[in-house]
Amino acid sequence: MGDNAGYLEKKKKWQKFMYGYNTAMCLSAGPPMVLAQGFTRKLLKWPYDDPVMMGIYGSIVTSVGVLSAAALQDEAQYEKFLPILYTQIMYKTATCALIAGKLRKKEVSSWGLHFILWFFVLYIVLLSQAIPWKKGACCGEEGTG
Repeated sequence: MGDNAGYLEKKKKWQKFMYGYNTAMCLSAGPPMVLAQGFTRKLLKWPYDDPVMMGIYGSIVTSVGVLSAAALQDEAQYEKFLPILYTQIMYKTATCALIAGKLRKKEVSSWGLHFILWFFVLYIVLLSQAIPWKKGACCGEEGTG
């Protein structure tokens, strides 16, 4: 039981870090993607000019930042906000696969795509540390030992 308590405490620390990291990163990147799309696209030398997708993605990123800020309000509520981390790890993995495919085929090659790819890989590694993977380690479930 003590081992599980230490595991959960370590995961709580990582969750706090990730919710804080999400808040800082998402609230600094999301609003510019919505409000200053041309600037954001030029800054990253993004090869696509699709204001609808940039606006949708920027809104999602901003929402993740707001939800992560809400999670930081009460450490006891971290588990209720885990779907934010689960969703991020899934879509960032899918995005990395798509970007890697485009880079492998040499369809596009801007420093912005390379930056996003490696930034998302780092994000996935950090997210994997915050998610309680052990059976019974989350949400008050009884572990089987």
